[in-house]
Amino acid sequence: MILYDENIEEYWINLSKKSGIDYISIRESNFGISDEEVILMALKNKALLITEDKDFGNLVFSHGYQNVSVLLIRYNKPLYSQIESVFLDIIMNYNPLDNPKFMVLTGKKLRVRKL
Repeated sequence: MILYDENIEEYWINLSKKSGIDYISIRESNFGISDEEVILMALKNKALLITEDKDFGNLVFSHGYQNVSVLLIRYNKPLYSQIESVFLDIIMNYNPLDNPKFMVLTGKKLRVRKL
């Protein structure tokens, strides 16, 4: 399961739809909830949280929400092609049984930090 934060570009959600990947969109179902509630929703659904909001790094590393996997995406908008293939690989191979990790995907690389 993939959980898209409300700030995520619609392009990424549509990519999930086209790929047949199960997802929840905060924008579509729970717009306006707090970041803490987003993390709790990810935990409840054993979902990979995908966001463009750097505040989730602070929540994970400073406030103890370390049982959730997060993918923070940073790229030059609207050059989706910079990260599309790596993004698809991550969401198609996400396994909730893997150890939680905080990932940052940029136009140049993927950084992964196990939690």
